[in-house]
Amino acid sequence: MSSRLKQVTSEFTVFVDGKTRNFVVLLTYSVLSSIFGPTSRSGGGGQYIPLYIVALGGTPAMLGLLRSIERAVRSGLSIPIGWMMDMYNLKKLMLIGMGFQFFSPIVYILVGDVGFHLWWAIPSTIIDALARTLTMYSTFLLIAKSVRDKDRATGYSMRMTFSMIPGLVTPMLWAYIVGNFGGINVSGIRPVFFVMIIGHTISTLWIYLKLDVSNSERLPSPRGKKPPAKKQLLNFVHNLRKTSKIAKGTRRWILISCFDMYCISSIMGFTELFAVKIKGADPFILGLMTVALTASSLLLTIPMGKLGDKIGRKKIMYIGLPPTYAWILLLLYAPAPDYLVVSWIFYGLWWATWSVWSVISIELVPEAHRGKFTGVQGFFTNLVSIPGSLAAGLMWTLFDPTLPFIVALASESIAVILAKTIPETLKKGDQHLS
Repeated sequence: MSSRLKQVTSEFTVFVDGKTRNFVVLLTYSVLSSIFGPTSRSGGGGQYIPLYIVALGGTPAMLGLLRSIERAVRSGLSIPIGWMMDMYNLKKLMLIGMGFQFFSPIVYILVGDVGFHLWWAIPSTIIDALARTLTMYSTFLLIAKSVRDKDRATGYSMRMTFSMIPGLVTPMLWAYIVGNFGGINVSGIRPVFFVMIIGHTISTLWIYLKLDVSNSERLPSPRGKKPPAKKQLLNFVHNLRKTSKIAKGTRRWILISCFDMYCISSIMGFTELFAVKIKGADPFILGLMTVALTASSLLLTIPMGKLGDKIGRKKIMYIGLPPTYAWILLLLYAPAPDYLVVSWIFYGLWWATWSVWSVISIELVPEAHRGKFTGVQGFFTNLVSIPGSLAAGLMWTLFDPTLPFIVALASESIAVILAKTIPETLKKGDQHLS
């Protein structure tokens, strides 16, 4: 592993030579976010949030309801925020989103003695959805702007890889904190949110002081002129149809993304719950699971990105399907908690291909339309995923806890099969022949 880290560092030094300063700034932010961010899957304390909600008295059905509300909000916000990304300063939008991200950890701390109630859980979910949408979209577009087209898959993979490196250590630190304060219960998980707030403060200051977004770096509108936001929203249906016709394959890609997002969104938050409640995992098994996810992703994310820049984006999608099967099936049928660590190795193999999916979304459309298309795609994917988490919670409660995972696996399979119908976004002239 140490030799791999040295290789990654060397490749990073070569890659960033000549790149914009913003790429390095955003890369550093991604590392900080992976440690302290509430949504991080590789090292952050986000895996304890659904466990905390259940410990407060929430049920799997309630957890699914909150996830569905989150998706509904993100769906409703995707298009207007996507339009804003093409018109306004991306740094300001990113900082607004980061400011809202303080809300949920503070609420989780305050309600530790109150218990689970929808009167605080729903507003917290709505504000968190707004914060995540603003921050994710602005980061996504800023990184796309900071690298050349032919290096984009490698750039996204580089960012993912470096953001995962802390995950080799931090999961066990979180496990140590939770274990020392009482285990997987309210008192054990509550300190996690104090650490999140401190870390997020550092991330926010870093972006405020270091990120440089001048007027020339804003994504231009198709006519080189900023259309009024009010007019854009009033012509919602017209713009929606127009944006979905920007380039060949965009509608089919949105459909593919919907199946993929259903898989991810329906079981997100239930994987750790399944590991703890059904398989008997403790904080240290959870920590090892995340370390396994991080290590396997770290080893393969950059190679997958480079391979995507060489053989094409779609082939990487096909490569990612077998590990998805191995991850979910081993999670469901693991004979002992220790096997969950192996399951998360396969989870990491699938996760290593995710950056290439992101690149396809960017490359299908001209640069001037990327913010709009990101918004339209987000609208539909979040719309489809609204019932996903609620359905998963109900399937867990009324039928069998394994059923949501089987349905999610079928959805991901359909997404990869449909990928054959879209054009390859890597141009032949951009392929690396080395």
